[in-house]
Amino acid sequence: MADGVTPTGFVRPRLPEIRATIVESLVTRLRAVGYTDPIETRPDSLFGLLIDTFVERETALWEQTEAVYYAMYPSSASGPQLDRAVSFTGVTRLPASQSSVYLILYGTEATVVPALSQVRNSVTQTLWEIETATTIGAGATGDASIRPVVANSTLYTITIDGVARSYTSDVTATLAEILGGLGAAVTASGHTVTNDGAQLRIRANGRESFTLQVTPNLHITRLGTPALARAIDPGAVTAAIGELNMIVTLVPGWDSVGNLQAASTGRLAETDAQLRTRYRSGVYQLGAATLPALQANIESRVAGIYAVKVFENDSDTTDGAGRPPHSVHVVVEGGLDAEIARTIFDYKAAGIDTHGAVLVEVVDSEGADHDIRFDRPTPRYIWVKVVVTVITSGEETFPPDGLSRIAANILAEGSALGVGRDVIWQRFLQAVHSVGGVASADLKFAVTSAPTPAPSSGDYAASNITIADFEVARFDPSRIEVT
Repeated sequence: MADGVTPTGFVRPRLPEIRATIVESLVTRLRAVGYTDPIETRPDSLFGLLIDTFVERETALWEQTEAVYYAMYPSSASGPQLDRAVSFTGVTRLPASQSSVYLILYGTEATVVPALSQVRNSVTQTLWEIETATTIGAGATGDASIRPVVANSTLYTITIDGVARSYTSDVTATLAEILGGLGAAVTASGHTVTNDGAQLRIRANGRESFTLQVTPNLHITRLGTPALARAIDPGAVTAAIGELNMIVTLVPGWDSVGNLQAASTGRLAETDAQLRTRYRSGVYQLGAATLPALQANIESRVAGIYAVKVFENDSDTTDGAGRPPHSVHVVVEGGLDAEIARTIFDYKAAGIDTHGAVLVEVVDSEGADHDIRFDRPTPRYIWVKVVVTVITSGEETFPPDGLSRIAANILAEGSALGVGRDVIWQRFLQAVHSVGGVASADLKFAVTSAPTPAPSSGDYAASNITIADFEVARFDPSRIEVT
């Protein structure tokens, strides 16, 4: 049989085959030159030692040649070789990215909070840095509290983005009446308006801002301006609403901080398995105005993306999912709203509508505003229990770190699942058996709609988990138990 690159692929001779070939060639050459003495080729003989020296070197060369051959193909390459193999379709490995979040900086008007000022998560103690210098002011209000001065037959006016919202008190004015009347007037601005009985609170969505002006009979008691911040360390650093409330870098006039939105989690560098999964969509990244191209460009151009799925309604009527006629519907996990909306706008077809619960205004090169909509997937939290029986005798042995390797394999398999991808029991069983020395494994899944509380033992089953189109399976090391 031929060795090397053959019509059926690469064939590498093994060490015993190489040794037998060298022995045969040596004996033939010695006999050809008239050597008639016995030729001893045992490993402990003189000829045997010479033969084995060259056998080891040739075996190493064949192994290296085979590695070079398979390094050309994404399915078999790894590490830097995989990066080069997938680059032919425009795909690059997604680097580690930091989590990001919009903060609200509260303080005195005209206070400048410098770039790289730090805040701390009061729950996880992680540190976050403000990306650019931010000036707290009514010209960029994200959250404001307003207290009126009670007076009879008085006009109260709050101007938001140049539009005046007014209320005139009656001859027997009360604080409750003024707050109620002003609140009803300001609600038309589209911002969230609340009333605690003492003052009126007006806030945007946590990332956008508006200009704010009030008449002298209204006092702004608390003023906040949005600012983008990123976690100092890359990876899936989380921050729920309200957790970023501790100021680390003290700045005169900066009184407090908070986050009205949860953080967009970052990620560690893309693994080989994740890159191979995404490689198939690489060619679409070079195009636009198609569903594969839109998905590929969102994945590659928006930091912190975990999963994307794109739907369309190409009919002339609204479909069963509520998508309007001739629209695209992007469901995406991770990434900042503004960056996702910008990418959708850049790569969707002109004149095509968008659908979803998240609304972001995108400004085009001519200064015109466009409403871009998309959705966030509903997470399904997957719990895994594996009981492993190991091989205790024979050539194959279970490694000392086998349990942790199995857990890592399960996490990698789960992390590679995208939006709407089912959790297939057999694939995860294969991930368990990829660790040597496993005789059998009892693998079971459970699923919850929230990360806590943990499911009961009766909720686990050795079966697939169906994930709906707008859902995503979410795995975490804390929910994987291998014994």
